[in-house]
Amino acid sequence: MPGHATMTTCMSSDFFDRAVAQINLDAFANNLERVRAACSGQSYLPIIKANGYGHGLESIAGALLAHAERLSQFSNALEGCAVAAFDEAQRLRDCGWDRPIVLLPGFIDLAELNECRHLGLDPVIHSPHQVALLLAQPEGITRVWLKANTGMNRLGLNAAAWREAYNALAALPSLDVVAMSHLACADELDSPATTNQRGAFDSLLAGVGPVRKTLAASGGILAWPQTHYDIVRPGIMLYGSSPFAARSAQSFELAPVMTLKSRLIAVNALNVGDAVGYGATFVADKPMRIGVVSIGYGDGYPRKAPTGTPVLVETVTGKQRTSLVGRVSMDMITIDVTDLQVDVGANVVLWGDGLPADDIAQHCQTIAYELFCQVTARVPRQTS
Repeated sequence: MPGHATMTTCMSSDFFDRAVAQINLDAFANNLERVRAACSGQSYLPIIKANGYGHGLESIAGALLAHAERLSQFSNALEGCAVAAFDEAQRLRDCGWDRPIVLLPGFIDLAELNECRHLGLDPVIHSPHQVALLLAQPEGITRVWLKANTGMNRLGLNAAAWREAYNALAALPSLDVVAMSHLACADELDSPATTNQRGAFDSLLAGVGPVRKTLAASGGILAWPQTHYDIVRPGIMLYGSSPFAARSAQSFELAPVMTLKSRLIAVNALNVGDAVGYGATFVADKPMRIGVVSIGYGDGYPRKAPTGTPVLVETVTGKQRTSLVGRVSMDMITIDVTDLQVDVGANVVLWGDGLPADDIAQHCQTIAYELFCQVTARVPRQTS
């Protein structure tokens, strides 16, 4: 088992003056265990791109290594991690990550191939151009993930090109080749696409010698066990969100890792006919109390969140749901607190503990992936 360096993580604090994303690493560890429970002997390549899905790259990487330290079965099955940009790979190396890093887009030219060598990365190979570059200068690359297009038609080699590339790359001394593809519709449980893609993947590999294979991300892990093969690639499920519109995260025993919180900074009275916010899109049809919360699209809260989007307010009688009213501003939202016993300073949960991000995403006609990734840098991440 490789040695582990100490990871650098963000400091925790109970204080925040406007908005904060609280990152619960125990919840992250719980979700790692849900991956293990859903699988049967596979190894794991956690996907921590986009700043750990907005949760903080260094903190998430540190949590992976800490879980590996606590649990030898997980450590032995941890393939490394995957990111989508060189700067994230550099950040991981800078803070002590000493395991493999898979670069999902691979390289596009010789300079990027050299950067893969410099950082010790495993590039994904998905085009003949990359194959030619690597065959010309293979030194310093020890493992590649050779991606096939099995029906998503985004990245990947067609069957004939994949076999040609595999034969050439597998002939190189000291180069490990992993067979890879990606499911387009694993979140659609009634779609035939996943079965079709699995069939294409199996056909592609027929007659190929011993090679490790990876196809399943979160949707495949949770609902399509026949796609697990040798390595699974958990992404959104690690952060406590469900990949399925019709199945909640709670139904899979996933726990929210990020809780996005702010506070009330004002409580105002409205009379019948008073309008709230830009565009006067909400007009009171009865006397109301409106709370102003210190968060907005400048923090990553979605501007397209409509009136009626739920929020969770900590009142004197406990946490209670209410809803957004009016248009989201850059730094503020307004919520209905007419029936709540609250005042200035009350904590407000925008999503997370007690209010699933998937619920907010549905109101905003998006997905939790986008909510997490759009939380901006001015919102501190506080780990616990």
